[in-house]
Amino acid sequence: MKQLLTGLLLLASLQLALAEDGIHFFKGTMAEAQELAAKEHKIIFMDAYTAWCGPCKRMARDVFSDAEVGKFFNKHFVNIKVDMEKGEGPRLAGKYRVNSYPTLLFLDEKGDVVHAAKGGRPSDQFLGLGKIALGKNDKSGDYAKEYEDGKRDPVFLRAYAYALLNGGKPNLKIANEYIKTQEALSSKENLEFLFDFANEADSKIFELAVENKDAIIKLKSAEVFKEQLKAACNATVDKAIEFKVANLLNEAKDKMKTADPKYAKEYAMFADVKYAAGTEDIAAYTKYADKYLKKYAKKDAKMLNQYARSLLMQTNEAKLLETAEKWSKQATGLDYNAEYLRTHSAILKKLGRTEEAQKIDIKINELSGNKLPFMKSH
Repeated sequence: MKQLLTGLLLLASLQLALAEDGIHFFKGTMAEAQELAAKEHKIIFMDAYTAWCGPCKRMARDVFSDAEVGKFFNKHFVNIKVDMEKGEGPRLAGKYRVNSYPTLLFLDEKGDVVHAAKGGRPSDQFLGLGKIALGKNDKSGDYAKEYEDGKRDPVFLRAYAYALLNGGKPNLKIANEYIKTQEALSSKENLEFLFDFANEADSKIFELAVENKDAIIKLKSAEVFKEQLKAACNATVDKAIEFKVANLLNEAKDKMKTADPKYAKEYAMFADVKYAAGTEDIAAYTKYADKYLKKYAKKDAKMLNQYARSLLMQTNEAKLLETAEKWSKQATGLDYNAEYLRTHSAILKKLGRTEEAQKIDIKINELSGNKLPFMKSH
């Protein structure tokens, strides 16, 4: 149990170090969000907030920025933030009877409420809300009965596949059956389908999406397509971790070579770090992370500090902590602030280098405008 917890904590700290931006919020009106939700076969998450609301600010800072929250909400929802006191906010506040903040609303493409909750909450509870909303919007059960009765026409299979996707359920079997009914994949409808269901690198649909990548990029943009590729390859690495199958790790890296040759080398290094963390191999994690940081993040103080903290939390081995200290020194060299200095001090203390740590603690207190506890005035 302790080993499992160590692995989970290390993986969580890694995800923090490699986090993008958490939830991506749609920049547009509610009507435009509804159009997008209909187009992408998703439901809408609306953060109903005000500028003066303390819990709203904490949600934005601590929850919406969370890597796991972003991964889940970006996949399943069209996300939108609305200030209830500006623009269309007052109208929406009246429509949805919003009278406390934040109010967390889940809406279908017609704007009808699927699920709602009031008040801020931590990341795990917020993820739970999203899963409840998906469950309430899950229409796949109706399709399942018709499927069991033998219904297989393309329109039905497409709708069933999207119902499973939106319900957060396994969907590749039905998605593949739909693709087999299509003679040409170049239509806009089918290109959208390939993009939406290219969720795992070790799948035929992923390969088809890559074969049609130029056409999909015209629809979605190169950056959006790259993010989908990365998410799909990450899903396969996650599967490699879950089932301890290294071949799936290699498959994810190989698929990225075909999908995006320019990004493939960086992704391969990233995948090695992710796999080492997930399989609780802290020595390998340190080795691969050091290579990754040297190549792609040597001037990124935030990432260097986050990696240093991940090792600080997970090991007492001096050799590994010395690597963490190197990253921490690099971070403070780039951005000399109290947060990064605290990481450096904590690592030195764990290494038994207390005098060096105390000197850094003095600097931390100077930066913070405080006196050290043991510095008493006479």
